[in-house]
Amino acid sequence: MENRADQARRGPTPIIPTAEDVAATRAEARFRQAVAAVAATSIEYYQGRWLTNRVLNDRARFVMASLMLFLHFDRREDVASSGMTAARLREMCTGLGLCSPGRVEAMLLMMRASGYLERVDVPDDRRVRRYAPTAKLVDLHRERHRRILTAVDILRGTSYAPRLDTAGEFYRQFLLAMGRGYLAGFRVIEHAPELAGVMDRDAGMIVMVNVFLAGSDFAELCPQPLQNISVAGLARRFNVSRVHVRSVLRDAEAAGLVTRQSEAARARALPKLIDAVEIFFATAFVFLESCAQCALTETA
Repeated sequence: MENRADQARRGPTPIIPTAEDVAATRAEARFRQAVAAVAATSIEYYQGRWLTNRVLNDRARFVMASLMLFLHFDRREDVASSGMTAARLREMCTGLGLCSPGRVEAMLLMMRASGYLERVDVPDDRRVRRYAPTAKLVDLHRERHRRILTAVDILRGTSYAPRLDTAGEFYRQFLLAMGRGYLAGFRVIEHAPELAGVMDRDAGMIVMVNVFLAGSDFAELCPQPLQNISVAGLARRFNVSRVHVRSVLRDAEAAGLVTRQSEAARARALPKLIDAVEIFFATAFVFLESCAQCALTETA
């Protein structure tokens, strides 16, 4: 994988959230406001870019794309084999137990065909297959990070989110810190494993977030257009079939996350879903806040 000298050169590793960190974050006075903000903007963003989001819709692909950005921005001009190369990405993903070498190759092909990656010539060594993220991939991740950091700013009274646009080096260091966190073993879903089954379903996680946000605990913070969580309403909102929405809800019902009176009925969030989604977002807040703090340290 990598040696300690490489890790030290890259800078500080963000904290890996503990159960105590997550509990303390959930106890913050503005936590519900922060969660509602990131949940609503995530739903609205997904609506406008449903196809883009589906390219990176499961856990392995999302983490892999984050590692691609990490490798790209970690490139050294004096090392021809550095940067986002097929070999380094395969080694990293298999070493972390993320996926097989074959899936890495498939992901590279898919993302290049979709306009998220481009090949880069390496004159010093023709054997090296180096890729670079296009603005399309960087902007997609920047927007995701902006939504969460905006929520962190609500929660903590900080101003991290505006730095993503105004300081290019800040975002580079932020991505490097995130990559170091993933290399150290961080996975947000490990803190909310109840969501693992729906997260890998097409639009599964965003459907659960919408059901959560429209529930009684957050109803007063849920924008009126997002309060329609009928099967038909969810299908239209996330551009999937009613059959698919019913299937996702059946899985969630079997997992004890939601309850319904009938197949066509509106789903109601159960305490297990509310806890899992709150823990998911609280974990993300703690981790990305730490990444932002690392970036500030490196750009001070």
